Amino acid sequence: MAELANEFSWSRSRDDTFQDCRRRYFYHYYGAWGGWDAAAGEEVRRLYILKQLASRQMWAGRVVHDAIEMVLHAFAEGRDLPVEPFIADVVERMRGEWRSSKAGRYRESPKTVALFEHEYAIDLKPEVWQALSRNVTVCLRNFFRLPLVASIRKTPPEHWSIEHWSKVFDFEGTPVWMAPDFGFWTDDGRLALVDWKTGGATPDGAAFQLGCYALYADEVLGVPPAKVDLFEANLREPEVTQLSWNDERLEAIKEQLRLSIRSMKAYLVDPAANAAAIADFEKTEDLRICEVVQLSGGVSPGAVTGPTFPADDRRRSTCARTP
Repeated sequence: MAELANEFSWSRSRDDTFQDCRRRYFYHYYGAWGGWDAAAGEEVRRLYILKQLASRQMWAGRVVHDAIEMVLHAFAEGRDLPVEPFIADVVERMRGEWRSSKAGRYRESPKTVALFEHEYAIDLKPEVWQALSRNVTVCLRNFFRLPLVASIRKTPPEHWSIEHWSKVFDFEGTPVWMAPDFGFWTDDGRLALVDWKTGGATPDGAAFQLGCYALYADEVLGVPPAKVDLFEANLREPEVTQLSWNDERLEAIKEQLRLSIRSMKAYLVDPAANAAAIADFEKTEDLRICEVVQLSGGVSPGAVTGPTFPADDRRRSTCARTP
């Protein structure tokens, strides 16, 4: 089997990490490379494990997304799911994942659930975790009640796409990883793309995400913006926002993507080889990105301490935190 190569690519999460902190970006996409191999060096392995960490909010969002995918598969097969027993089963699986993370099993199996709060022994009251499971329950109940979901179920399942569309495409020579949460063809021949949301998002961030989906439709499926309907379904509220796109707005998304790719590559020692040196990736000066914060008992997504920096440096600068 050929050895995997660390080839440059673009994704929304990669862009977010790059914008937050250049040093964290290096750790995440270069320092941790190869850490899945049990034979990797101790520091690389440690960085890879840290890379897998998620805040409890991120984990809850992933649980909801996975549950929705299961529901849509059941609907596609013509099966109805009893709502409350299904949600109870999801919450019970959450408890199992929580226990696995609490026991630190991710240190031996990095692909299992790994929570920031457990890695850094953040002392949270039981009520905080209970509120998290309640939020998952609310989001899933709201999903089943959405008029958008009722509309989806009225369309033939063969017009749906749950997970089989390609998740990567070439954009001007760069592999771009991107795919909508769900897509379906309406009765009048329009393509509807849906983004399920379980938490708050900035208007600009949400617009960019949906604009990327319009780009996906254009590049992968050959569907122009005028024939695409974009839906952001906020499951916590619940509220569905529909956006339309046009060629001019799509070109703005493309230019934003080009700028992001150029900015990332400008930091590389050798862009053709995707080679990077840690010294070229500066530390963020915004301490809020990396410090552990007690907001509703939570931590920021960047609140991870790096394994090789002296303690006094960790207190002075955020570069001592790794993804």
